[in-house]
Amino acid sequence: MSNKRVMRWIGAGKSIATDPSVKVLCPVCQKVYLKVRDIPNENNPSEVERQMLCDKCGAFNVLRLTR
Repeated sequence: MSNKRVMRWIGAGKSIATDPSVKVLCPVCQKVYLKVRDIPNENNPSEVERQMLCDKCGAFNVLRLTR
């Protein structure tokens, strides 16, 4: 993974961590906005897994957040 792509993922993660409704272009293809969904952690109710997915190129990343 290129350094520029890594930095774009970091920027996307920071933005989406604070506001899951923010529109962020896919860090990989930069053609469509990432889809975001929260998955509760059944083993730890204070944690949520925030998944980021690109429907165009299939790029995927996850944040683990504490509520």
